Amino acid sequence: QDQIRCGLMAPPPPKIKISNLMQAMKNEAVADPSALEAKVRAEMAQRVKNHEERNLARKLTPAQRREKKRRKMLNDPSGGGTPVTLYRIHTVPNKQKLYKIDINAQQNHLTGLMLLADECNLVVVEGGPKAQRRYRKLLLHRIDWTDFGAADDDDDEDDEEEARRRAQSEVCQVVWEGLVVKPQFKNFRVEAARSSEGARKMLAERGCAHYWDMARTNGAEGVPEEDEDEDEDEDEDE
Repeated sequence: QDQIRCGLMAPPPPKIKISNLMQAMKNEAVADPSALEAKVRAEMAQRVKNHEERNLARKLTPAQRREKKRRKMLNDPSGGGTPVTLYRIHTVPNKQKLYKIDINAQQNHLTGLMLLADECNLVVVEGGPKAQRRYRKLLLHRIDWTDFGAADDDDDEDDEEEARRRAQSEVCQVVWEGLVVKPQFKNFRVEAARSSEGARKMLAERGCAHYWDMARTNGAEGVPEEDEDEDEDEDEDE
């Protein structure tokens, strides 16, 4: 626009359509309307063709789309550091739940550790905010930590559903979430510790022994849960 105003570049020709043909080209339209209509239709077709060519030039390859999706999972748009969330699980998950915890962390490009100990089980996840929201939804809403049996009647179903929701919030809790300067883990692993001291030592080797201290002391308080419908639009990416 600045170059056009300075006279360095010629202004683009007016975009004439069939709807504004008579208003834009009054004299020419009266003299030879058929020829002018053919010219306008050719210009409209050329504009559509140019638009499609520009879209095709900007279209990402399959490899570029995968890389873009990976960057959205990893990058923090605020630039304030690496988001970290600590989860405390009071019961030892079975093999099916352990698989879900492990494979979803890898699929969402999260790094961290799940420690299995007698006192409590700690899940540490590091990654971008979008991946954190998806993983939080998995642990707090999608995984059924109760595994109650089937109910016999409607009254039992209502009571059991209430007990299920109450037990669900008690089994898995968010201990802490915040930002760190740099991630402490290179990938996500599930490890077992023989004792509380052994679990703390494993985290101390990575410079984050305070994670275990927070899980032991603040696990009962937790952090308020988010609305599970907050991140529904990301489910379509999978």
